[in-house]
Amino acid sequence: MRMLVLLLLGGALVLPVAVPDEYLIHTLIMAGFNIMLVLSLFLISGFVGQISMGHAAFFGIGAYVSALVSLHHVPVWLGFLVASLVSLVVGLAIGYPVLRLKGHFFAIATLGFGEIVRLLINNWVDITGGPMGITNIQAPEGLFGLDLSSKQTYYYLVLLFVIGTIYLLVTLRDSKFGRGFIAIRLDEITAGAMGINTASYKILAYMLSCMVAGLSGALYAHYIRFLSPEMFTLNKSIDVLVMLLIGGVNSIWGCVVSALVITLMNESLQSLDIYQMFMFGILILLIVLFVPKGLGGLFQRYVAAGRGLKRGTHLAD
Repeated sequence: MRMLVLLLLGGALVLPVAVPDEYLIHTLIMAGFNIMLVLSLFLISGFVGQISMGHAAFFGIGAYVSALVSLHHVPVWLGFLVASLVSLVVGLAIGYPVLRLKGHFFAIATLGFGEIVRLLINNWVDITGGPMGITNIQAPEGLFGLDLSSKQTYYYLVLLFVIGTIYLLVTLRDSKFGRGFIAIRLDEITAGAMGINTASYKILAYMLSCMVAGLSGALYAHYIRFLSPEMFTLNKSIDVLVMLLIGGVNSIWGCVVSALVITLMNESLQSLDIYQMFMFGILILLIVLFVPKGLGGLFQRYVAAGRGLKRGTHLAD
């Protein structure tokens, strides 16, 4: 597994140099935003078992906050920090009452919150520009002599944040908090009986989830340099949820691969228009029927089969 990760990382580092295609680099940058977004959803769904239907709202909050801050001549890097903190605080304000709900009630509540944020962005014209959005958003200031207004350097910036997000999730998973999160997902009542403060753990997971989604939105805003409410609708939340389901709600690496593959498919199938959604529907149906644990579950099954085969070979020897 470690060798595979190193190979993927090495490939990601040399790809823009080996294949300097602007469109490919743009697609990989968009995949980076989606990877961060689906991993942010994994924090609340994969760790503590709550399905959020309004995660695009935090993506939008991060994007608008960072863009508005930078328009007031504040350094973009500070805007990233402010956007992450605002998303985290909003996550706390929403999570505290909403996480008392369970199952589909939590999903419906987050769906409603997502729509409220979209309507707020659409109608608060003096601040957000309303349907016309915000233009002329600046790129991050150069770092160590690198010009971050070019696609190639921005690719490496996004890759750095993607690696940081994966590291955060893997570290959390292997920590005391991660074990508490997973215990809550498996059986909340038993986790509470074992002394885990389930309410605090769920709020912590939700706050971190919102912070990562907000940071992803901030990076997106300063790459696209234009924002409008249509970018943060329910469709975006559903797209992220589909990536999570295809990747597997129990697999961090499955979600990474899923976000990458779905983004590449989205870009390559754009010419098919409405048939694109039809094909995604078929794909989800096949995943649910034949690989219910997603791509992560499929990978784990092959690894387990390989280990069994190796053990059998040793026994035969």
